[in-house]
Amino acid sequence: MALRKAQAARQAGSSIFKLDASQLLWAVISVVGLFPLVVLALLALIVLLVVFAIAGGSQLTSASSDPSDPSGQTSRVNALIELSGGDGRGTFDPRNVPDQDLVAPIRAAAKKCDLLTPVILAAQIDYASAFDPEKEGPQGRKGLSQLTPEVFDEFGEDDDDSGEASALDPEDSIHAHARYFCHLADRTGQLSKEKKVVGDHLSLTLMAWEIGLETVEAQGGMPVLALGAYPFQVRGLFEKYTSTGTEEPDSDPVTDEPDPEPDGDPDPDPPDEDGPDVDGSTLLSESVFTAMFPNRNSFYTYAALQEAMAKFPAFAATGDEQTRKRELAAFLANINHESGGLVHIEEINQAAWGDYCDAGQPYGCPAGQTAYHGRGPIQLSWNTNYKAAGDALGLDLLNQPDLVRDDASVAWQTALWFWTTQTGAGTMTAHSAMTGGGGFGETIRTINGALECGGGNSAQVQARVDAYQRFAAGLGVDPGDESTLRC
Repeated sequence: MALRKAQAARQAGSSIFKLDASQLLWAVISVVGLFPLVVLALLALIVLLVVFAIAGGSQLTSASSDPSDPSGQTSRVNALIELSGGDGRGTFDPRNVPDQDLVAPIRAAAKKCDLLTPVILAAQIDYASAFDPEKEGPQGRKGLSQLTPEVFDEFGEDDDDSGEASALDPEDSIHAHARYFCHLADRTGQLSKEKKVVGDHLSLTLMAWEIGLETVEAQGGMPVLALGAYPFQVRGLFEKYTSTGTEEPDSDPVTDEPDPEPDGDPDPDPPDEDGPDVDGSTLLSESVFTAMFPNRNSFYTYAALQEAMAKFPAFAATGDEQTRKRELAAFLANINHESGGLVHIEEINQAAWGDYCDAGQPYGCPAGQTAYHGRGPIQLSWNTNYKAAGDALGLDLLNQPDLVRDDASVAWQTALWFWTTQTGAGTMTAHSAMTGGGGFGETIRTINGALECGGGNSAQVQARVDAYQRFAAGLGVDPGDESTLRC
């Protein structure tokens, strides 16, 4: 009986492993049929591994993984952002701007803050309106940048001097766009510092442009990269407005032929259309400026200084290179002294705020007795100076003196206005002192006169001289004869 059971078990076991011809054929067919599914499964697995590898490098987030970054902001553009178009800081290629008359306003407007560039501005305009200045969109949006009426009312100005600010005026629209962008950049930067949002600065600012600051804050910024979102749509246009070479292309795409020489002798040294060193980059690069003022308030931007310098083309552009560098060093030394190293925007001694109203003037002090205290890099003071500066700059600073506190470009402009046009407590402008041989000491007299000069406060004079010598060295120029440094 046991033997029969053993034989039966062996027969049953052998039947499992011995297949007849039909069974073998079906087994082969089954394996072949499943092969494509196996291949597809393997391919899917490979794709998933690649995706997770990328995610591991970028964390699928725009927040930095660098623990030494105290703000949580990314110190470099992550891989996906770079692939999506980068940061828009390449060399601007204006040849794809349909109306070449818009190139100059784009370049000028892009200087309103450090984050904005001509590439970013052109890409946003392209996305918004395809450079159609007459486009009208939803919610009353109009013009190149498609700003809502509420936004344009706040940030729009008569930038083309047509007599009115209009969203349908291309130049007005471009500059309003830049002001609004920089406003958002300032706010998103602050949110990042407060660790209320994550994401790189440009993505956060573009998000705020599209969905509003409150929404950006409510959702915590951009914790996950959404490649179909507005920031990446705009980034996709960066390449269109970025030169692949190191030189900025000629903005005139029509012809490369030189203009024929006019009758008579050619001009051996034709003037630069933009004026000499309009952007200040030849004499003062952003990196040198940053090194000179390591603790400066973020309000005092390099871009705003460049914009102001463009309005005063004679500044740091008169005389030979040595003279120009000395004037620049002298200006920087004096504003360094007046603002505590570009730290203070308003006069810190509030007890003295009521001392700068000359009520005897016919226009009085309409903004209030304490409204005309020191503001800006040179600490513009007195209602008389606010009135004169406002008249010269086309601004109502007498009634709105806080513009010097709130607008970095205006603040820099008031400093350069005083420097180039006012004799102050001296006998010459500071500009004339440095370009006409008066020397650094006369700039001190112009700015603070008897309060410091003639033994009034020799320690303050020496502090200014020390700063001047330091900045002159930074610009690579001799500060001049020792006898001209004090007043």
